Amino acid sequence: MKKFLLLAVVIFITSCSNDDLNPSPDKKALAQQKLDTALSNFPGLSLSVKTASENYTLVAGDAVIKEKPMTASALHYMQSISKTFTAIAVLKLKEEGKINLDAKVSAYLPNICNNLPNGNVITVRQLLNMTSGLPDYLDNNQFLNDVFAGPLPMASEQVLSYVYGQPAKFAPGASFGYCNINYHLLALIIDSVTPNGHRTYITDKIINAIGLSNTYYIAGSASTTAPQGTTANYLEADGIFNNVSELQLGTVLTFIGDDGIVASVQDIARFYYKLLHDETVLSPASLKEMKVAVSYQSTPIYGLGLQFYNTNGGLQAIGHEGSGAGAGAYAFYFPSKNTGVVLCTNAGTLIDSIKEGQLLALWEEIIGILLE
Repeated sequence: MKKFLLLAVVIFITSCSNDDLNPSPDKKALAQQKLDTALSNFPGLSLSVKTASENYTLVAGDAVIKEKPMTASALHYMQSISKTFTAIAVLKLKEEGKINLDAKVSAYLPNICNNLPNGNVITVRQLLNMTSGLPDYLDNNQFLNDVFAGPLPMASEQVLSYVYGQPAKFAPGASFGYCNINYHLLALIIDSVTPNGHRTYITDKIINAIGLSNTYYIAGSASTTAPQGTTANYLEADGIFNNVSELQLGTVLTFIGDDGIVASVQDIARFYYKLLHDETVLSPASLKEMKVAVSYQSTPIYGLGLQFYNTNGGLQAIGHEGSGAGAGAYAFYFPSKNTGVVLCTNAGTLIDSIKEGQLLALWEEIIGILLE
């Protein structure tokens, strides 16, 4: 469950340095100090950095307020970072000859597409790169009302109902519009061409194949509990962090394809490093296709499940961010530094614009210390 953050409007340029990052102990200490200072705004924080020569994690605060301190092995909700996994699954199925990226979505989901605006025109690629023009469930006020009223998780049919009958935002392919329902539909397409569905495919072909031992795709599962080691989750109101762990879990179990992953920060840093540095997750042709970005306001912004942006200091970053009812995350690879960085919190950023801005500011400060 996600919305596109301020990353979507930062100017994209290419950095020219190609040096490996090897932060000094002083830089690590400064980064730790930033995390500690930020605890005035967050209950807990985890930061992981991956290079060719080292992989380290820094933590601050609590995984469960006043009960359990944050640890390096804590599991965080990755929110829309899950979209990268879904896109990889689609590309792998393209390699297997089971999905055609330029086929109409209606070739895979005819009944559903009959209820969507322009549903019989949209292609699989337009879902992947956010050019479908579809409305989102987040645009429907009734959706948020139903989330808070429960029960959760919702069935796929209910999630789809929030976009049925709604007008298109633009003609397919005519513009860019970040939209979560695109990836919900991609999960259903994977379901239609695999014997055991998208959850099993993502787990077997990506998570287990890469060796991500602390990563769990839980969306769409029958589970009623979070994986052991998952942080508690909080939403701030009037300066008090309220526990919303049940709401957080219920939403993540609901949102197939566009959400759904619980993982350690080390695993996610390793994931993007293997994908974008080692280039061992997809074939060279598929990775090249994944990195073809569409533009927003003349700025290359989104590939196939990958966000592109430049930091305040001008470093090119490729990856994804995520925000939820009780969590927020940034996970990006920096090509000029051969470095992956992941920052997660167990405070909600989706419906708290102040918290969203605080996490983005902390992220930029951390990147400035470690990479620039």
